[in-house]
Amino acid sequence: MRLRSNRSAPRERGFAMIAILSLAALVSAFLIASALNPTGAGVSNEREQRSMNALRQAKAALIAYAASEQWQKFKSQPSDQPGGLPCPDADDDGSSEGAACASALSRIGRLPWATIGTQDLRDASGERLWYAVSSNFRRLSGTTVINSDTPGLLTVTGTAPASNVVAVVIAPGDALTGQDRILQHNNRLAYLEEVTVDSPVAGDSTFNTIGLFTGTANDRLIAITQAELMAAVEPVVAARIERDIKPYIQDYFTSWGIYPFAATFAAPDPGRIQNLYTGTSGLANGLLPLTTDTSFAGWDTSTITVTQIPPGTGSSTVTSWDCSSSTASQIVCRIDYSGGGGDRPDIRLRATLRNVARSFLRPAEQGDKSITDRFGNPANWSSQGEPPFIPPLTPTISNTLQVSGNATVTYIGRLYNAATTSNRVFITVSVPYNPIVSSTDPQAGWFIANEWFRQTYYAGSAGFLLGGSGSCTAGGTCLTVNNLPAFYAPSNNKRLILVFAGRALDGSMRPTNNPANYLEGLNATPTDGTFEHRSGLPTSINDRVVVVSP
Repeated sequence: MRLRSNRSAPRERGFAMIAILSLAALVSAFLIASALNPTGAGVSNEREQRSMNALRQAKAALIAYAASEQWQKFKSQPSDQPGGLPCPDADDDGSSEGAACASALSRIGRLPWATIGTQDLRDASGERLWYAVSSNFRRLSGTTVINSDTPGLLTVTGTAPASNVVAVVIAPGDALTGQDRILQHNNRLAYLEEVTVDSPVAGDSTFNTIGLFTGTANDRLIAITQAELMAAVEPVVAARIERDIKPYIQDYFTSWGIYPFAATFAAPDPGRIQNLYTGTSGLANGLLPLTTDTSFAGWDTSTITVTQIPPGTGSSTVTSWDCSSSTASQIVCRIDYSGGGGDRPDIRLRATLRNVARSFLRPAEQGDKSITDRFGNPANWSSQGEPPFIPPLTPTISNTLQVSGNATVTYIGRLYNAATTSNRVFITVSVPYNPIVSSTDPQAGWFIANEWFRQTYYAGSAGFLLGGSGSCTAGGTCLTVNNLPAFYAPSNNKRLILVFAGRALDGSMRPTNNPANYLEGLNATPTDGTFEHRSGLPTSINDRVVVVSP
């Protein structure tokens, strides 16, 4: 019997293989075509991502700029306003227009990418990013005060609303119908939509976020809130307080042997003017006594005296003196004396400096004094003696703290010869303030000018205030601070600390007279002498402790 062979099987398998290969080729072609020809949705998503990445980079760069003293110095820019943001770029050269953006319209412009130190960021359409800044976060703009209580005044509405906004960055997208970006290259209307300028003179603006692009709006924007900015700025401020403010407080202690009494926290509240930050006798906890009110911390004009003391040179005599033109801010004394070329009387000028223990006054120095002759020419002290019997007199000055908290200041020196001065000199002495109180001081000026002292609590051990024993007992009258870095160990021997409160975490409106609206955790009860330094994320506490001593 002859068997029949199945010759069609290989042929069928061949056709199947061809079909499979053809299908694979079709799938590959489809995938390649899809990659080379993405869908409209894919293109839109990719462009959206490119624009958002540019916006995020710009936001990070602006926050870093506001907190970076080193970058501002590197760019030869003033660095005395932590948290300050630059004005926009108005002429598309990449640089901020300085502090000139006084009107709402001028506070909207291009991102000043060269000023803040980032690359020339662009959105998916190739356009440079735009930027707007809140009026009260413009850096170095006259009376602008920027600190943890300064609110952002921009508003964002729409699909991603936000308030308390300090700045927005905008990706303008492609030009829409009616937007001529050639003839109106620096006009915001040729790039931005959905922007409401509340006041063209001094107000702030409202921006609208959109979910879907339309024929009338295609901007993408990202907001920087006050909380986001201050989260980066406040650690820098705490470090600068330790570097710039702490040494002046230590200088006060070195000079007087005590720390000043604190200014009361309440009544009136911490929002009062600087001159009302006066120390209260016996108060160890409160605010820094930063007053510059000479009626409180100045000269007591009723105590000014001028006395002639031996030996002097020649036979000159002080015939009269008059200090009636003196004020609390400056001693002004006219001194008349007899004689001629070799006559130089030695004198003692003495006065009381009020409330040294209740303010930041430093000891008076020779540099606080000036001497002029009858005609206003500099005279100073004489360095001449009368050989061989009368040696030159070295001018001296002494500052003696009294139990009342005042200080006695005494100048001793030899006047110029009577012939040179035409028998008359004028001596003036200014009030010697510690530089910590000055808004123009190169070291402390940023702290005062931007009123960071309103968020800085001052706490000391009674043993190191006026009338104290000069010591404290660990675990007793010393302060205890938990969570400090190890090099501050032990934690329970602190004589004086500053607690930088930072921004409000409880939503409270400041200023208030309640420490609990500024301080958290153990710090909210400061009079018990136990404090804590923020550790970890600031979810419930953002207080930072600066240890002044030890």
